[in-house]
This record gives sequence, C-alpha cells and structure tokens, in this order.
Amino acid sequence: MIASAPKDGKSWFVLLLCLCVSMGKKFLGYDTHQCSVLYLALEDSDNRLRSRIKRIFDGEKLPNSFNYCTEIGDLSNGFIEQMEYIYKRLNNLRLIVVDTLQCIRGQYNNKDGGIYGYDYKEMNTLKAFSKKHNLAILLVHHTSKAESPNDPFFTISGTRGLTGALDLMMILRRENAEDKQAKLYIRGRDVDNNAFVIEMKECKWVKVGTLDEIQEQNTVKQFHNNSTVRALNEALKDAEQWRGRMSDLISFAEKREIYISLTPKQLSNEIGVLECQLKKIDGIEHTVINNGKGSSIHVFKKHKKQ
Repeated sequence: MIASAPKDGKSWFVLLLCLCVSMGKKFLGYDTHQCSVLYLALEDSDNRLRSRIKRIFDGEKLPNSFNYCTEIGDLSNGFIEQMEYIYKRLNNLRLIVVDTLQCIRGQYNNKDGGIYGYDYKEMNTLKAFSKKHNLAILLVHHTSKAESPNDPFFTISGTRGLTGALDLMMILRRENAEDKQAKLYIRGRDVDNNAFVIEMKECKWVKVGTLDEIQEQNTVKQFHNNSTVRALNEALKDAEQWRGRMSDLISFAEKREIYISLTPKQLSNEIGVLECQLKKIDGIEHTVINNGKGSSIHVFKKHKKQ
C-alpha cells in the first residue's frame, strides 16, 4: 500500500512505477524486472490518464505490457472474477495497481465482525488472489488528518485489519501542498525500513537521497549559515590559526560584513555549543588561554582535511 493526503502526488508515483516496470526501466534509481502491469486508474477518465502518460513519456511508444482501465466492479460485485478473467488474457502479469482502494471496497456487512473484520476480510481476499497467481497488488490509499509525529504509518486511514495483512507500506508526505519535495517512508516484512526524500521533476518523481542524508546536508547548510561559523572560517581562510578575545572576533567579522549580534560572553557560550560541530565539520579546534586579566584569549586552529 502507498498512502498519502489528497493531491500529494501518489497517482503520479504509481503511474510512473507502472510505466517503468512495463518497460523494464529504472524506478527511483532501482532496477525493475520487466513484466506486464495492470493499472486500475479508477478515479481518472481515459483522456486524463492519456494526458498524464504523455507528460511523463512524451514521444515514447507504450509497450503491450502496459495495460490500464478506468472502470471495474468492487469486491462485492465481481472484482475478483474480473481479475481472474484479465489474468488469463495478459501474458506475464506480475503487478496490479489499484488507484484507489476505496473504489473497490465492497458493501459493508455487520456479519463481518465490525469495521475491523470488514477491513481484514477484504485485505485477505486481495492477498489470496495475489498469492494464488504469484503477483504483487499495490493499493493506493489515503491518510487521515490525524497527526502522528512518531510514526507516520499510524496515519493510514482505516483499522489495523486493513494494514495488518499488508506485506509493505509506504507513506508519501509533503509538508506543504506547493512543495516539490516529499518524504517517502517505507516499512515491510521483507525489506529494510527506510525513508527517502523524493522530488517531482517534469511530472516524474526522482529520489534525492535518504532522509538521513538530506537531514545531514540541511544540518551542515544551517551550520555554515551561522554568522559565528562564517567569521571563523573567514579568519582561518589564509592562516592556520587565529587568536584573540571574543570582542576581537566580533570586530574582525564586522569589518568583513559578517554581523554577530551577540555580546562577547554570549559569543563565548555559543562557541562552546558549536565546538563539536566546528571540529567534525570544518576541522576547527578551539582552546582557551586564561590570561588572568578577566578576558580570555581564544585560539582557533584549522586542520587540513586528509
């Protein structure tokens, strides 16, 4: 299952996946095994889907291994029977994408054992079909409005009966609707839990990096935007060391149009906080010489990276 809030780009995500798999092309940088795919675009019109395909792969001829339809019965009205019919007529069908799950939900029956039982029964029906024919079914679903900062998978709409039968879950999340980048969280039985940052470029999602990598890059960027860090790197640009009082560093920075809005004491405290990052990121070591006159001399040395 892949779930996200409305308009976060999950339909673009699964359409690109289907096209890549049908052609044996890489998806998000990963190899795919070329096979027949069936994309159930149940919230799209034929014209809208064709328009999206053209925007993704303009000029390329679609292979016979890419198949789609925009209408099908639900789980109470012939869905599995129709899938059996289609499976027998498509050679090497290994991937079915249902966009969206809600479009094939069957009629609720109290005899199913409540909402949990209803969810569990439908998921097991789909799983049984998948297992019978050795193929993957990817369900496109929605997240709820409830926030869960500790576990994004708790935002998947529905009961545990819905998610308990899944072999793999993905959450696609944009911080703001206008953002080009989104976070993709992955959790599964046979895959490593992971999180990526992906970006929409020319109607295609591409992988930017792991979430840890991007967070590290943002930390380094924020660190280098700090006026104190900028001043120290400027002071050590052409010298192996710089020494002086905190008031000297403030004056030095100001002459180079780097403005440190701290008192000498506050600056000394900030450098104490930044000390580990200065050494780890920029190779700058800091020592203090107490001259006994009430103001200490700070010494900064920059080691060349090997």
